[in-house]
Amino acid sequence: MKSNRFWVSVMLLLGVSVGVVFLGPPMIEGIAYAMQKGKISALREQLAEMSKTDKLSPLFIAVSEAVKPSVVVVRVKQKVRMSSPSSRFGFPPGFEEEFHRRFGDKIPPRQFRGPLPKGAPLPKGVVPLPRRAPQPKKDRWFYRQGLGSGVIVDAENGYVLTNFHVVSGADKVEVILADGRSYTTEWIRGDKKTDLAVLKIIADGLIDAPLGDSDTVEVGQWVLAIGAPFGLPQTVTAGIISAKGRTTRQPGMYQNYLQTDASINRGNSGGPLVNTKGEVIGINTMILSRTGLNDGVGMSIPSNMARNVMEQLIDKGKVVRGFLGVGIQNIFDEGLTKNLKLPTSKGALVSSVLPDSAAAKAGLKLDDFIVSVDGKPISNLNELRNRIAGIVPGKTVSLGIYRNGEKKSIKVVLGTLSDTAQVASGKVVKGEAPGRKFGLFVQTLTAETAEQAGYPEDIKGVLIVDVDADSDAFENGVREKMVVTHVDGKPVTTAEAFYKAISSEQAKSGIRFRLMNPVGGVWIVFVTPK
Repeated sequence: MKSNRFWVSVMLLLGVSVGVVFLGPPMIEGIAYAMQKGKISALREQLAEMSKTDKLSPLFIAVSEAVKPSVVVVRVKQKVRMSSPSSRFGFPPGFEEEFHRRFGDKIPPRQFRGPLPKGAPLPKGVVPLPRRAPQPKKDRWFYRQGLGSGVIVDAENGYVLTNFHVVSGADKVEVILADGRSYTTEWIRGDKKTDLAVLKIIADGLIDAPLGDSDTVEVGQWVLAIGAPFGLPQTVTAGIISAKGRTTRQPGMYQNYLQTDASINRGNSGGPLVNTKGEVIGINTMILSRTGLNDGVGMSIPSNMARNVMEQLIDKGKVVRGFLGVGIQNIFDEGLTKNLKLPTSKGALVSSVLPDSAAAKAGLKLDDFIVSVDGKPISNLNELRNRIAGIVPGKTVSLGIYRNGEKKSIKVVLGTLSDTAQVASGKVVKGEAPGRKFGLFVQTLTAETAEQAGYPEDIKGVLIVDVDADSDAFENGVREKMVVTHVDGKPVTTAEAFYKAISSEQAKSGIRFRLMNPVGGVWIVFVTPK
């Protein structure tokens, strides 16, 4: 009996072992699958509950539906001339003659039209062909096409805002509405300095988007960008305001960009950046990218700047800007701030004043530090420049300034900025102790040396002939061939006067230079001795 029980136990054990070996993996997989399925099912139930409190998606949907009918595609065509070659071989004009002159006697007669070498007999079977006369030059034309975005801002009058660079140079501009209707523009008016343009179309049933107040925009708030990237109309992307007051430092441009990480690509140019109220707070204009594709750094022109430019383009056909007539710079150096006895570095330092300008007539002086316009503070030169440009010429403004450490207020009647307005923006004495301390060596600027260095003959100052690479002056951008016109606000006209000024007791803790370069740039630096 015991023997039978033993064998039964062995058989059972064997059966279980065989079952585990052959059936175990499928059983384990089945159990794992059931657990995963149950977990996903529970997560879906959880998400369903969470979605009931999702306020962002319905908000984005509502904003998109409200603004998309106002967003248009701007299609442009430009007629471009392409000159056709006069040669039958495709050579540039005149090149075929030179070709035959050089190589005609070395090429078998069957390979070209034209005379054989003098005295050479014709090969058997070859019939001479006359050389064709050069064909008259003909111009061929083709249409270069481009595509951007825009937004209807006045449905009643048919005004569309877009970028200047989208329509610049175009021979034909079409506005394609969200419902597919297409209209040719009646007129186009643009402002290159802000990259803005207004298009006029005549159409019924237009829907516009209101312009919001870009001054109230805060960093971190949600925004949507709507446009036609890569020709895909009515594309909506979301992001936040990453920064305000951005500039790419393009010469001659007025920039105060809103930076966003909402995806902007080629074709988005001219489209709106909108807030969660469905208001246009910016006109998308560019991306900063190493690849040409979106890297999360998009720039948008603030709606308040766009509104001002748009109204002038509609009313006057051009933009008229206020003009102060000063060269200005930012202050980043704590030493310069202390040297000028300023309580703050937020503002714009006057580095030059144009003669007979609004600033000169009002009494603004070199080294004045402007901190406000009509009571509104300004943080840097770009803010001051934009603020003045946005004020009507002839208007009197109050500038808050610091002069010699004292706060003052100056009334200025603004002039008009013209397209041609410009802001003034010997013996080498090397080895002297003062020069060695500051790493600067200069010579008196004469009419002859001024001309050789690329300066007008009437410029007064000293020419920098050498700068030590290990000096604070070099670190602050001082270089050879620059001219020093003032030291601590006082003019210097000779090398001796320069070295005397930097040898003073006051200069031991640092000194202030007013510099000029050959292209007319003017700025102020604070330099400490070695």
